[in-house]
Amino acid sequence: MVALAQAPGIRRLLEIYPSDGLSSMILLLTLVPYWLFLLYAFGLYRASGASIRGVSLQNAMRGFTALTVGSWFLFLLMVLVRGVDAPVAALAIFWAAASVAVPFGRWVARTVVWRRSAFAERVLIVGAGTVGHTLSAKIAKHPEYRIELVGFLEDGEPMPNGTGPEVPVIGSLRELEAVIESERVNRVILAFSQARHQQFLTVARICAEHGVKVNIVPRLFEVLSSRAGVDDLEGIPLLDVVQVELGQLNMFIKRMFDLLVGGILVLFFLPVLAIVTALIKLDTPGPVFFRQERMGRNGRVFRIFKFRSMTVGAERQREDLASLNEYSGPMFKMKEDPRVTRVGAWLRRTSLDELPQLFNVIRGSMSLVGPRPLWVEEAKQCKGWAKKRLQITPGMTGLWQVMGRNDIPFDEMVKLDYFYVTGWSLSWDVRLMLETIPAVFARRGAY
Repeated sequence: MVALAQAPGIRRLLEIYPSDGLSSMILLLTLVPYWLFLLYAFGLYRASGASIRGVSLQNAMRGFTALTVGSWFLFLLMVLVRGVDAPVAALAIFWAAASVAVPFGRWVARTVVWRRSAFAERVLIVGAGTVGHTLSAKIAKHPEYRIELVGFLEDGEPMPNGTGPEVPVIGSLRELEAVIESERVNRVILAFSQARHQQFLTVARICAEHGVKVNIVPRLFEVLSSRAGVDDLEGIPLLDVVQVELGQLNMFIKRMFDLLVGGILVLFFLPVLAIVTALIKLDTPGPVFFRQERMGRNGRVFRIFKFRSMTVGAERQREDLASLNEYSGPMFKMKEDPRVTRVGAWLRRTSLDELPQLFNVIRGSMSLVGPRPLWVEEAKQCKGWAKKRLQITPGMTGLWQVMGRNDIPFDEMVKLDYFYVTGWSLSWDVRLMLETIPAVFARRGAY
């Protein structure tokens, strides 16, 4: 670092301007190539093109890290060259402004340019079985992934599609090259086709020759977390099946995080809590809060707090409406539930009915992030490995809420809970909390 700071070119660049604010900002702007290189080094101009989901919160966090590392590097360099005259204040202002402006600018650029139809990816799925149809259904639910699903390739007999919109089988694997050219395919996903091993190798070779990206759904994907690591054994990649058991230290860290952030959120939302309380009292007679027994960590039963969104006595009407249940599995959900009040419908769409659960978090019966707290009778439906979800405190938000809430079937929700428990980390909790914000505004599965 000292040798770099003493290099004639670097030293001249850092000494060329006086230490007043305007000139210092001009100096920082002349370092644009340095910032572009740094953002590239941290993968911001590569990851979004390779990922099927495009830009994500992870990209934004990577950009924030790049700007922070670059700013600290410049800070140390300037102190070594200019000492007390180093424009530290200007660098701090630049870092704060760039941390907001760069992610916002990238978001605007992608909204205006990248998401145009000309930039959409045309995707072909090899395998028209259960996994292939599940993939097509998930793709259909996420238009923000900018994916146009071309169809399936399958050598054997395709299975009927019962999980989403109808997608045609447009050929066999022998026709892959012709399909890639005629349908202008950008990406191929291998999803458990009935093809033989050698045919899969041929698929990968043909895609490489045509510059087409390839994704492979791994075997036993049901027990693999999306955060699974990859080992290497003399060129053979080995996927790690993560088995993280939350010990006392991890639970203590998670609890301290809940108390700190939960306490701040309670203070921040106090005015909102007061307004919603008044609206509920003005709308319909009855209590402000709804309390219900849910199953928590290690099977302990607790009473959850929510703003009341239904008429008084709604629970007693559940059996009468059972035939109208629109949710698969033991849970009960209706998009047009007649028991929901006018204010209650708005609370559900905006997820404000969940805010009182912050008091559950402070009391320790819930966490900010974790598996969805199931009704006692619903929790009893979790058998075998699915009971692992009871090893951790249920949360206000989590993978289920971020990925679609009521649009996620019960069996898949339980699998998401399993992934969360086996792959827990504090950084993942922070990421899920941040991803909850756009999920709430998008109102995915909220009713």
